[in-house]
Amino acid sequence: MKILVIPDSHADASDKRLDRFDWVGRMIVDERPDIVIDIGDRADLPSLSTYDKGTKGFEGRRYVNDLAAVHDANKRLLKPLKALQKSQRKNKKKVYKPELIITLGNHEQRILRACNSSPELDGHLSYGDLKYDDWKVYDFLEIIERGGISFSHYFASGLMGKPIGGINSARSHINKLFVPTVSGHSHIFDYAEDVDARGRKIQSLVVGCYLEDKPAWANQQQFQLWSSGIVVLDNVVDGQYDLRTLSIKTMEKLYG
Repeated sequence: MKILVIPDSHADASDKRLDRFDWVGRMIVDERPDIVIDIGDRADLPSLSTYDKGTKGFEGRRYVNDLAAVHDANKRLLKPLKALQKSQRKNKKKVYKPELIITLGNHEQRILRACNSSPELDGHLSYGDLKYDDWKVYDFLEIIERGGISFSHYFASGLMGKPIGGINSARSHINKLFVPTVSGHSHIFDYAEDVDARGRKIQSLVVGCYLEDKPAWANQQQFQLWSSGIVVLDNVVDGQYDLRTLSIKTMEKLYG
């Protein structure tokens, strides 16, 4: 089994370029993975942020513009696949249908938090606004398993439910969870492996992000720490895999 993982991609209305979604769409058709998993935060939704609400930088943000950006990203990402499928049907060939999964992130959850803090919005804002119609959508922090690996936007630890993180976050996932995991959220790439008492390898992966430019809400020092690209898990069997990464620059070179 081959699983392609799309890290946090944060499409929003201020995004100068959404070309990266074209690139990963072409890669899906080229690589033909069995499963594509978007780890969440494809939608940035800065108009629903509570972090900097009321500041000068918040002026001009509109929910409708945020949605337009993510809808554009959605179309770009799946356009090559839908074109391939149309051609295969026309020529009566076997249609390539990868399983498409998205594990919602904390930025998508801003929709629910907005409805909770302003109940008058309930019924007007929903996850349906994102138009992830072609994807199996799993709720924020819901854990799914494919190929013996647990996937979630992030994994929580402790009574407060904070994300497992730190300098060696992949190692921390192994120490706390004891199962193969793949997560996002931090935008930092990290990988670790260990062996349990039966000699079974446990692999832990934090996938980084998938961005061309620094988001408006991040500072330059933060951005320099992040690792941007696409992750492929080859030969997935019973929780174990061969890890392959493609940087954002490699993605542009191969598929731009």
